[in-house]
Amino acid sequence: MASTSDSTPVNAAVNQLLRDPEGNLEAISETADLFKALATPSRLKMLLVLAHGEATVTHIVESTELSQPLVSQHLKFLRGLHLVGVNRIGREAYYSLKDDHVAHIILDALAHTV
Repeated sequence: MASTSDSTPVNAAVNQLLRDPEGNLEAISETADLFKALATPSRLKMLLVLAHGEATVTHIVESTELSQPLVSQHLKFLRGLHLVGVNRIGREAYYSLKDDHVAHIILDALAHTV
């Protein structure tokens, strides 16, 4: 079985992808989309806020110092990639990460660059 550089075994799906990348182009394309989503400082800041838990647009705006229209635009993009989900309670929308793995990817990348 393939392993990462720190000898952690990869799961069976990743192992299959490593053996046959041409047969798994959809997974590779979705992975590239994930990295595109993480490629802007604005979205990274927003995702870091959401890594701490649910947040409203107002909280994300205040935490990141980004404009409300920009935050809303990025949230729409992130929701389209199924990275962020929304929970509506009354008139308020609470956004959260749909998968903690996204937070781990960001934190690992930050640890690597610091």
